[in-house]
Amino acid sequence: NRTPMFSNVIDNNTNKFFEEIVNEKIYAFELGYGFRHKKISVNANGYFTMWENKPFPFGVNVPDPEDPGTFIRANVNGMDALHMGIEVDVAWNVLKNLTIEGMASVGDWTWQSAETVDVVGTKFEFDAKGVHVGDAAQSVYAGSIRWEFVKRGYIKFKYTYFDRYYSNFDPFSLTGTNGGKDSWKIPSYGMLTASAGYTFKLNKSALSVRGNVFNLLNTKYISDARNNQNGGGFDAVSAGVFF
Repeated sequence: NRTPMFSNVIDNNTNKFFEEIVNEKIYAFELGYGFRHKKISVNANGYFTMWENKPFPFGVNVPDPEDPGTFIRANVNGMDALHMGIEVDVAWNVLKNLTIEGMASVGDWTWQSAETVDVVGTKFEFDAKGVHVGDAAQSVYAGSIRWEFVKRGYIKFKYTYFDRYYSNFDPFSLTGTNGGKDSWKIPSYGMLTASAGYTFKLNKSALSVRGNVFNLLNTKYISDARNNQNGGGFDAVSAGVFF
């Protein structure tokens, strides 16, 4: 039982409290297994989380009952989500100075609500049952190689691929023929990161110097999106994106 994120408590445009602030309730079960060896280590786990009253990110705009000509931010309470999936990571010490790592995370996160809710005295209907949760890639795969080219010095390359990434949506758009309809899915993309470091020994202490180059291949990608921000087509044309 926890309070909502700060972005669902204070409207950062007006510095006013949201309406309808209610705690979230989370029921989670996780089971995993870890294997350790001098050459290889593996972690694997599965999770099942029922997330009741999960607030829609950043809330929604609703008419102010004291001044219907203006709008205020409010949470849509009663939205429940089911998060389940599996995660695996592997580290292989090929040589004393060479390590290869890999990971995979595959989830199935869906909203479970279809109901009528009261938001600041106004009733709204929505059907989000079975709609995929947005704002995070539900499948992520990564691989890396780390080479210690000299003692205390290393270089590392890591490639991460993001897939099944759905845009955020307004639950009140999921009515009528649009009930239960998935948001626009952001194109999948991968990013390569390079990093290097060296540790200097200084008497009884040490100084570590590290550097990173993110998006080494200059990949163009969409990191965030809002469904139907510029229309009602549930597609790329109507979505608002952060490119």
